[in-house]
Amino acid sequence: MDTCIECHPKIVSSHLQTSHYKTSKLFEFNDVNFPKKNSLNFASGDSIKFTYENGVFYQEGYRNYIRKPYYKKSMDVVLGSGNKGKSFLTWDNNSLFQLQGSFVENPGKWINSPGYLSSLSEMRPIFPICLECHVTYAEQLSMTDDFKKNSFSRKNIIYGIDCQRCHGAVENHVKHHQKNKMDTIGKYILKFADFNQSQKISVCALCHSGIDDKSEYKRFSFQPGNSIKNLINKNKSNKNPNEIDVHGNQVGALIASKCFQETENMDCMTCHNPHKQERGNSVKFNSICISCHQEVKHSKQSLNNPISLSECIDCHMPLKNSKAMKLEIDINVLRPVKVRSHFISINDSYKKNSSP
Repeated sequence: MDTCIECHPKIVSSHLQTSHYKTSKLFEFNDVNFPKKNSLNFASGDSIKFTYENGVFYQEGYRNYIRKPYYKKSMDVVLGSGNKGKSFLTWDNNSLFQLQGSFVENPGKWINSPGYLSSLSEMRPIFPICLECHVTYAEQLSMTDDFKKNSFSRKNIIYGIDCQRCHGAVENHVKHHQKNKMDTIGKYILKFADFNQSQKISVCALCHSGIDDKSEYKRFSFQPGNSIKNLINKNKSNKNPNEIDVHGNQVGALIASKCFQETENMDCMTCHNPHKQERGNSVKFNSICISCHQEVKHSKQSLNNPISLSECIDCHMPLKNSKAMKLEIDINVLRPVKVRSHFISINDSYKKNSSP
């Protein structure tokens, strides 16, 4: 992206603020607003302390109040943009592991990383499938060794989701335009405008479709412009779209929606601009709804207030509790993560109050 910004400064500068780009990075001092209580206690009596020493932040694991730490691991990599929380990875030589202490901004505290028991556990190895949706690329080492599947080249990881993940390799594009600065038509670069509906959706579906058969879709080798086999047809025939979890399968939920099924060219970019941070911009998203549904009428009973630009997504794409993603905010207390539903529908209470 240091090269891309030379010719596309506005697009790159905007993309640097997005959750896609911020989904992984090397740990820095200001990545966590450390609370007053810099420890995490488990039901078992074990605990983790978060410490700072010689410019490095550590997680120190303690078993049953024993004063000597069971382990002391540096916080090297941040996973997550911070909107819901952040997890941390540590390097052990060339092997990458997830640390047990994660951080959530609301309520601003350390929590047990999702999936861990409420006791000090062995660190979870990070396999390629863990990184495929959080980094643009990671070179795996010792691919034939089952015991080293979490080994990567530290020097050949591209953190965050950058230009090449969606536009393909840019080397030839850059070389051509550096030599031909007067050529204003992009050469040797993949353009989304040239993709068909399936190709566009497939790029997003790699990480937003909850694909079960991961072996068929190696994300680091997937090339933009490819189509995931039967993706659209499979989700169109889903008989229970309400059972699609809001956390992992936004694409499947969208495809199961009537808005998608009754529109020939709808795709993710119909509503989203991947180059901009649009989280919380309800006016923008609702205006897109209204652009296609200008004639829709609502009864007074179906609206809390007179029609406004904040009603569409709140009613038809509400925030819902994820069944798959839960956070242990307090000891042995799991709280579901709320995620915006991408199944565009008319909920039961709305149906009762809507005018014909």
